[in-house]
Amino acid sequence: MLRLIIDTDTAGDDTISLLMALRWPGVKLEAVTVVCGNVEFSQEVENALYTVENFAKHHVPVYPGCSRPLLKSWKYADYVHGKDGMGENYFPKAKQRPENKHAVQALIELVNSSPEEYTIIAQGPLTNIATAIMLDRDFVKKVRRLYVMGGYADGFGNVTPAAEYNFWVDPDAAKIVLHSGIRPFIVGWDIAVKYSVVEESMHRQIATWGTKEADFFVKVNRKVVEFEKKVVGLPGSTHPDTITTAIAIEPKLAKRVEPRYVDVENQSELTRGMSVVDHLGVMGREANADVCYEADGKLFREMLFKILKGEV
Repeated sequence: MLRLIIDTDTAGDDTISLLMALRWPGVKLEAVTVVCGNVEFSQEVENALYTVENFAKHHVPVYPGCSRPLLKSWKYADYVHGKDGMGENYFPKAKQRPENKHAVQALIELVNSSPEEYTIIAQGPLTNIATAIMLDRDFVKKVRRLYVMGGYADGFGNVTPAAEYNFWVDPDAAKIVLHSGIRPFIVGWDIAVKYSVVEESMHRQIATWGTKEADFFVKVNRKVVEFEKKVVGLPGSTHPDTITTAIAIEPKLAKRVEPRYVDVENQSELTRGMSVVDHLGVMGREANADVCYEADGKLFREMLFKILKGEV
């Protein structure tokens, strides 16, 4: 059984990642921790609550965490996901309410309760994870595996020319995590662009499948499709968070993974949040991360479509 905690700035693709974790056989999502990022923080919490209430087969607690980055100001990505982060569907408020415990406290307590059993998927800025690392010196030793959706190994930024959004929002937190010894498995924005696109024509087909999951997918991604077509020039929606979760569930989906030294820029205004991957080893530093360079897009879509068809 893969025991998961997902740390999320809950908007469109984040919710589909949660859906996959909630429904895939042999996986138990045991907690959702919410971090600053995509949209207004309380809306992110509501989005997480709505998703787990509607799709979980067991109770999944939602813990609100850090509502702003460690040091820097930031901007929302509601221009991508819609004002509500959910394609501007404005779903009804869930009956389930968030836990009173802070997400960072929950992370520390869960990991300490079952050392080396929890896999954490960090699909938002790394503020909660970095804070847990700073508060508990043994946290990095007790996490079974940390998957990070952030940065890029080969590509371009999606919030500035230099930076992927999650690393840009809180580069200081990303730097803390990368230098903590936890050795994350990094799935970058480049992997999403190359291997996770669900084309607009497929969205129309998914809309005919008639399941609750398919309907949810089409609705929450409708604004993303518009953004990717207009700004990025892609023919459909990207799924960086969901492909990260898919890799955590099915490791063979990551077709090429290399140990690399990775750092992040947190001083420059021009390149804030830029992920620097030492592909050639020219810095002479020991690898501190496992970087995904290639993935199996066909297998990813097969996994996603099984969820959306209600086949698992």
